[in-house]
Amino acid sequence: MTSKPQKKYNTGKIKKFLFFLFLAILFWVLTKFSREYTATVDATIIYKSIPNETLLTENNPEELSFDLTTNGFEFLYYKLKNPTVTIQISDYYQKGNKTVTLSDAQLTSLISSQLDKNLTVKNVSIDTLKINLELLVSKKVPVFSKAEIDYREGFMSLETLQIKPDSVQVSGPLEVINAIDSIPTISKKYTGIDSNFSETIKIETPDATSVSITPETVSISLNVQEFTQKEITLPIQIINLPPETIVKLIPKVTKVTFNVPIKSYNTISEKDFRITCDFSKRNRTENFMLIQFSKKPDGIRDIELKDKKIDFLIFKNGSEE
Repeated sequence: MTSKPQKKYNTGKIKKFLFFLFLAILFWVLTKFSREYTATVDATIIYKSIPNETLLTENNPEELSFDLTTNGFEFLYYKLKNPTVTIQISDYYQKGNKTVTLSDAQLTSLISSQLDKNLTVKNVSIDTLKINLELLVSKKVPVFSKAEIDYREGFMSLETLQIKPDSVQVSGPLEVINAIDSIPTISKKYTGIDSNFSETIKIETPDATSVSITPETVSISLNVQEFTQKEITLPIQIINLPPETIVKLIPKVTKVTFNVPIKSYNTISEKDFRITCDFSKRNRTENFMLIQFSKKPDGIRDIELKDKKIDFLIFKNGSEE
């Protein structure tokens, strides 16, 4: 049995055929894409160079379209990658205005200048582009602290929390800024404080993202001291007592307790206090008078009187009423 002879292919002819086929396709592509085409292209709008005293609102156009006439290669590029149109707002802005307006002619010229010079732009989808702005205002508002100070047992401060600076500059849309009278720090808790305290803390950011704050942090501080409790017995004095009237107080003395810094413990004494009851303001029905301080020293805290009111007996001409 004899085998059939194998056919031999002429590889040279195949290569020539493929080469001429490639050239034919290349010439067709070049011819096809060298022609001019007109079609609609979508573009993204980018806003830049926004004036410092304004803020871009959220309702401005983000896209536009236009008819583009160009050769096939350029057209294919812009179909694969949508162009962007950048608008420098400050180039058209007039101080104090809340609207920037670009006419059809201005838009067409702007788009053409940002694309290839060989392109023709027509029929922009937006006849007149109106860019809405909000005018920004600034004012100073006081800062208040939401920090919580938890002292170690026996330690306190005689002062209120100090905030520096005590006010900040807030800037934003007029309607938003008018509603802000003060601004807080963030909430934060500090525990076990037993010495002079100082921290930097952030200002709480308002819900309106369009508001800016300067500075964004403040310093809070306290002078902290160790305290101890002290008790003193004081005589009660009567004021506004009519002539020839004798009053017997029950009791005649009372105790006062207070917290005092340890370093000042021995400097505070009875002579630094005076407690009185006003006879003209006595309760005639229940026959008592209220005790009040008419003198007390600085630098003490949490003052408490053992007796808040006292009973009394009135004597006239040696006899009891």
